[in-house]
Amino acid sequence: MIVSIQTLRVIFARLAPVISFLLLFAPGVFAQKSPGKRATSPPPQQITEQEAKELSNAATRSRENLIEASKNYRESLERLLDLQKQEEERVAALVEKNRGLLDAGIMARREAEVVEQSLAATRSKIADTQSQLDSVDHLVAEVRAAEELAKNPRPGAYSSTLIRYVGSSHWSMSDLDKIDAYFRLRFGRVLPVSALGQTETHTHLGLDHHEAIDVAIHPDSPEGLELINYLRSQKISFIAIRGAIPGSSTGAHIHIGPTSKRISIVN
Repeated sequence: MIVSIQTLRVIFARLAPVISFLLLFAPGVFAQKSPGKRATSPPPQQITEQEAKELSNAATRSRENLIEASKNYRESLERLLDLQKQEEERVAALVEKNRGLLDAGIMARREAEVVEQSLAATRSKIADTQSQLDSVDHLVAEVRAAEELAKNPRPGAYSSTLIRYVGSSHWSMSDLDKIDAYFRLRFGRVLPVSALGQTETHTHLGLDHHEAIDVAIHPDSPEGLELINYLRSQKISFIAIRGAIPGSSTGAHIHIGPTSKRISIVN
C-alpha cells in the first residue's frame, strides 16, 4: 500500500509526544548550559528504578518509531522524486523539439517559453524534494547522535559517529554570513547549507531547529575538516555527524549552533 506524504506527516505529528521521552530524558543532549547566574529551582523529584526503566524503554520505542516513520517518509519522497524526474525528461524532450520548430518558424516564441517555464518549475520541484530527502537523512543522523551524546554528554564528546564541540561564543544565526564568507574565500563556492533554521521536516517531527544550521559536508572530507577547524577557531558550537543509516543514506553533515533542545508539539 502506498502511503501519502501527507499521511506520513500526520504520523510524525502523532509521534511527537512519544519522541519527547527521548529528548527530555537523554542527559545533556538537547540542552546547553548558558553562562551567568544559576537560577534557584526546587530539587528534582526522585524517580524509582522501575520508573527509570519504563522511561528508558519508552525512549527506545520512540526512537525506533521515529526511525521507521522517517524511513517510510523517505520512501514516499523517493517515489515522488522518481515521478518528477520522469516529468522532467518528458518536458525537456518537448523543449528540445520546440527549438527545432522555432528555428523552422513554425512555433511562436511565446509558446516555446511556456514549455521552458514548465521545465524550470519541474526542476525546482525536484530540488525541493531532494532537499526534503536530505533533511530526513540529517534528522535521522541527529537522532543517532543523540544516542551517542546520551552515553557521553561531555562537551568534547568524540566517537566514530560524531564530534561535539561546545564553543564559548554567543551564537547567532547572523554568524552564518561570516562562515559563508570564509567558505567562499577558501573553496570558491557557496557554503552548502541544507537546513537553515526550522525546516518542514523538523516541524512535522516536533523538533526545534530554529537556531541551528545544517551544512551538507562530510566531516572527514577536506572541506569538512577545514570548516571544523574554522568553527573551533571562532569558538562556535557544532556537532559533526558522520552517518546515520548503514547501507543506505549516511546523513553525514555538520550541525552548527545549539542542539535541538525541546519538543514542539504539533496538533
